[in-house]
Amino acid sequence: MTSTKPTVAFFGATGGSILACLTLALKAGYNCSALSRSSSKLQNFLLQRSISQETLDTHLTIICGDIRDLQSVSQTLSPSKPGTTNHPVDLVVSGIGRPPIFTPNPLNPTFDDPTICQDAIRTILSALRNLPASPLKPKPWLFVLSTTGISSRVRDVPLLLTPLYHWILAVPHKDKKEMEAALIAEASKPASDRAMENFVILRPSLLTDGARLGSGQIRVGEEGEISGTASPAVGYTISREDVGGWLFDELVDGKGKEKYAGKMVSITY
Repeated sequence: MTSTKPTVAFFGATGGSILACLTLALKAGYNCSALSRSSSKLQNFLLQRSISQETLDTHLTIICGDIRDLQSVSQTLSPSKPGTTNHPVDLVVSGIGRPPIFTPNPLNPTFDDPTICQDAIRTILSALRNLPASPLKPKPWLFVLSTTGISSRVRDVPLLLTPLYHWILAVPHKDKKEMEAALIAEASKPASDRAMENFVILRPSLLTDGARLGSGQIRVGEEGEISGTASPAVGYTISREDVGGWLFDELVDGKGKEKYAGKMVSITY
């Protein structure tokens, strides 16, 4: 029986938030694809989260490759299993990023890939432009994981966290600003020319490894670069599990993408 659920491509699936979202999608029976530099690593992560091997074999296609490799990204966006015809996915979820490398001076971390986020989104957009067009199938939606602390309109972090965000995290935040700018520029094009149907940028507050508390504990705000609105949710932290859970519940499985289309959505406790 053919599934009526949208198909979903994941980038950054071995990271906490996107891994949590992928886990929920597989448990709900979504057909997914994921780009990973290590197929065994991603499979082991999912098996540890009680995803059965049967589910992996049936509902997940893993493409081994690098986010800067256009061919690998294109295969993830239009996956196929042996004996089947490949079709472009309906939804794209990206949470590409690199953690800081802390030196003996914790106030001066280093970053081994300072342009990974902007390079990733440009590669994804290039691959999306090359997907075969169909009058019967809309272009994919794009959901991208970013961060609070980079708004040009309003302060969206507590004052106590301002030094952390604007000093210690200056390098990755510059990268995420460029990532968001590339996405917004693409969305500003006429609908017929843009690479995707629309986008939602998710800006969580400082990420933790805590358990999922559920949507009832999450505050949500939004900012629209094109519309000019700005009413972010200001808070200190949120767990990666809750970020992935909100992403799945609201954007992948729910109808939140229409509500938050073209906006930067902040989530926090």
